[in-house]
Amino acid sequence: MDLPIEIYDEVIKRGQILHSDNFTDIGHGKFFVIIGVTEELIVGFFFINSNINRYLLDKPEQMAVQYSMLKRDYKFLHHDSFLCATKILKLKKTEIIAGLQEESVTIIDALKPEHLEEVLDMVRNSDLFKETEKRQFFY
Repeated sequence: MDLPIEIYDEVIKRGQILHSDNFTDIGHGKFFVIIGVTEELIVGFFFINSNINRYLLDKPEQMAVQYSMLKRDYKFLHHDSFLCATKILKLKKTEIIAGLQEESVTIIDALKPEHLEEVLDMVRNSDLFKETEKRQFFY
């Protein structure tokens, strides 16, 4: 779907929930939330998972950045899920735009404003991220 670039700038923004089939190292489609955007990159995007990865259960710092997302708040969810904010991931903005055009990336929803603020507070207070990363991506 070819749309003016200005439309993509409205979609590719903090808090937007997208779905993509283009994660080759995962092998299936994933929902993800954009947390930061630069001129060239989508940064700090976090995956939405059905369950918390069992390898994180004994890691308090990583457990502290699992954000609960309830099905009643997000109609696209099949059940209560978790936003995993354990590490900053980066994608080229052009890859997302190409995915939207090819329809391998889909616009799903947006985090509710209060949930976005809670996620940002959560990652701003986490020791998992450097202060430079926090300033660049979470403010």
